[in-house]
Amino acid sequence: MPARPPVNMGMYDPTSERYRDPSKMQLMKTVSKAEEEMSKTAREVELRLHSSGEILRLPAQVCTTVWDIKLFLAERLGRDPGDFTFIAKQGPFWRENKDCEEMRPKVVVKGLKSFERERTPHEHPVVVIGAGHIGLRQAMVFMKYKESNFVIFDRKEKVGGMAWWDQANVTSKLQTEFGVYHLGWDETIPTPTDDYPWPSRDELLKMFQKGAEEYGIIPYCRLGTEVKEVKAEGQKLDMKYEVIIEKIGSNKEETMKAAGVMMYPGNLSLPRRETYKGEEDFGGTIAYGMFDEFSYKEAQGKDIAIIGHGAFAVENVRSCCEYDSHQIYLICRRKNIACPRFVSWLCNQSLSPLSASLFLHAMKPMYDLVGYDVWDYYGVQGNASRTTCNIQQKARFGIGDVYFCAISWGKLEVIEDPERVKRLGHHALYLGGSGRKLDVQCILKLLGFVGDPTNDRVMKIKELVGFWVNEDPRRYVVAEPVSVMATNFGGTSFSPGAISWAEQGFHFMEYPKDFYERVLPTGMLPRHKADETDPGTYRPAYVVDARHGTQTSVFIGSFIPWIQERGMQHSRIKVQRMWALHPIDK
Repeated sequence: MPARPPVNMGMYDPTSERYRDPSKMQLMKTVSKAEEEMSKTAREVELRLHSSGEILRLPAQVCTTVWDIKLFLAERLGRDPGDFTFIAKQGPFWRENKDCEEMRPKVVVKGLKSFERERTPHEHPVVVIGAGHIGLRQAMVFMKYKESNFVIFDRKEKVGGMAWWDQANVTSKLQTEFGVYHLGWDETIPTPTDDYPWPSRDELLKMFQKGAEEYGIIPYCRLGTEVKEVKAEGQKLDMKYEVIIEKIGSNKEETMKAAGVMMYPGNLSLPRRETYKGEEDFGGTIAYGMFDEFSYKEAQGKDIAIIGHGAFAVENVRSCCEYDSHQIYLICRRKNIACPRFVSWLCNQSLSPLSASLFLHAMKPMYDLVGYDVWDYYGVQGNASRTTCNIQQKARFGIGDVYFCAISWGKLEVIEDPERVKRLGHHALYLGGSGRKLDVQCILKLLGFVGDPTNDRVMKIKELVGFWVNEDPRRYVVAEPVSVMATNFGGTSFSPGAISWAEQGFHFMEYPKDFYERVLPTGMLPRHKADETDPGTYRPAYVVDARHGTQTSVFIGSFIPWIQERGMQHSRIKVQRMWALHPIDK
């Protein structure tokens, strides 16, 4: 048997004199000589269609090849790069440019009718369910890109959405800034003239109605109409849809054919309810601090217990202070992060997302005011030096300064008790963990919302893949994802998300093959089925968390160039609107 060769045979030996040449010490040359000789000088190339004379100008470099431009066009138009032929005039002759050649400054393109991508024709209208913020935005996206074959259904007789019509109180106000929450949020629409940062519920509903009329959305709306069921039959691109609708109060159903269905059911729909032992003996007001169930005039001079620590609970602290309540107790199992107004503005006016650590450090003055260390909250996971962190909490940030001021004045006491309320007595509340007695005359329950299983049944959702129902690009459902899960924060408001979701839905409604050929085969879209992982709370399939929403948007942007480009435009719109309406001196 031959001897075993040495283990280092054929391997690089740095001690050998053969390898002392510095040029041979480099294991891999990163740039070839040919690449070094390529000119990177910027220039512009002009493409003219042979069939129509349409012109497209593109930024390029001197070294850009014909194949590079063909690949770009193929990606944009959903075509094969071999479909295109580039010809350029050379002296008195026209000559076909080979793929390996550098691009000529001006070329004529054969094999293409238009630089606009050909859309899937719709024999029937696209049905949009919901005339709230995203539903109205979806209509504006359709009209912007010359798609008029759609109809919007909503159970309400006016536009604006369930969250503002049903869930909000007359005292409710926008917690984020108006600059990132208005209907005219697009680069083609002038900046609004109203610059008050925190309009009331009624002012926002007027804004939605005025915008729907001004932007020509109302003729596409069938209000006071409920979608009872969506039927889908067929396979992939051959799917056929029927929508069963009913005019509210008519008891008469109508069936219509649809090219696809987009549902925007609003935020979580149903309030989470709890009944406490001894409520019949309390002798004071017990109400949910939402949907105008409680008249805040009753709060004047009274001691109030607020149960919960989400965004709505933080709003109720402000409302009770505005109506001159006496002592306020906010009772929660654990404290959620509340966000000062300045930090919300700082995040929304920034072109680049803020890191979570910077986000928390910016809150420090307000948390120092109340003696809390936000880095100790359950939702914060960070390193010892506090230079990096991740924030994960079930509730969204309540945004406002009155919360912090009320604590510092001693008007508000935040009580953490893992069992919250044990029982009630006459004008008394007994905590479940500590047994402490609180003397109060009003109790406001702010326990959050849960999803409505009806939406799953209407859309026949077995599994939500990204935001698409059962892997179908023409059934699309978006409700604002719940919770906070982030290491960076690009904003705290809704309009940037609304336009992004509307454009994603539009793209795959018009180009469903992209979904089947580019997106679905990767297996990278997050999936969600109905579950009960949250104890005692059924979560329908359409209700997804923040991680699911972020992963979907990031992934779609990485595979669909138009979505990625639009995302960059959204950041510029955000900065422009914020600095136009809410500059730092204001």
